[in-house]
Order: sequence, then structure tokens, then C-alpha cells
Amino acid sequence: MNGRAIRRGSALLIGTILSAQAVTACTPAPQALLAAERNESGGIRLLIAPCPDFKMGGISVFVDDATTPKAKWALMRESDSNTPSQINLFSPPEGYKVNTATLTELQPSTSYSAVIRGSIGSDSLTGYADFSLEKIDKLRPGKVLVGPHGGNVVSRKGFLKSPPGKCKK
Repeated sequence: MNGRAIRRGSALLIGTILSAQAVTACTPAPQALLAAERNESGGIRLLIAPCPDFKMGGISVFVDDATTPKAKWALMRESDSNTPSQINLFSPPEGYKVNTATLTELQPSTSYSAVIRGSIGSDSLTGYADFSLEKIDKLRPGKVLVGPHGGNVVSRKGFLKSPPGKCKK
């Protein structure tokens, strides 16, 4: 092999390695499926990411405290109802019924977890949004809380975009 072929082969190998590293390093993690914000009337609204073909089976909101009984508000989908884009807490959207209602109001200094369960085809998909009234009240306009522990604040507009990563397990 001549020097030129070795350099070309080395350059190709290095290029392949760098490309693989760049793809791996830049691949975004799946984004949130559920977000929490304050609605216009002062209540809590849960936003559902716009995932094509996502069928919500149900959503639960409960007190996130291991020391107290879990107060819970849960919805279940009736028949072939469409997945709503948002849900005002304690107000079931059309096509959904309240399954459990031991949580009837939100209290200050209390952490809550919202969990959405559904599917895309035969694949199950679950999303989480943890929040408290204090964290919601600290949100600037146009921002929402996403993810476990309610520590992730993202733009509402960005959350409502529909990149494919948001809609994966």
C-alpha cells in the first residue's frame, strides 16, 4: 500500500469515528410528554404533547409524599375518545370520566405528580410532570414545568412543538 492510500484510509476511518461521535453526542433525549402550567382562571392545566397517533388511556394526579395517604384524581378514556391537547385539573374533558377523586383541591407546600399513560399503536407511552403551587407561581409567562421533580422549566411554545423524540418511549 502506498502512503497516499494509507492517508486516505486513515482519513476515512477518523471521519467515520468523528461522525459517529457527533451523532451520538448530539442525539437529543426524548422530550416531555406532559407539562403543567397555571390556566387563565388560576387553576392548574396539564398540557399533552402533540404526538401523532398517541391515544391517552388515562391520567392521574396525586400527592407526591410517601408519609401521607395518596390523595388522587384520575381520569379514564371512554370508548374511542380523542386525546385532548390540555386538561384543566378537576374538569374532565369530553370523552373522559373521573375514575378516582380523593384529591379535590391543591394545597400550598405540597408536591404533586401527574402521570399520563397511553400508547402509539401497540407501544405503551408514559409521561410525567411534577409540580407544586409554589413552582407553578414562579413560572414566567410562556413557561411550563415538565418532567419528574418539577425542576425542568421549558417554553410553552417549545413544548407544543412535535419533534419525534417527544413521542417515543
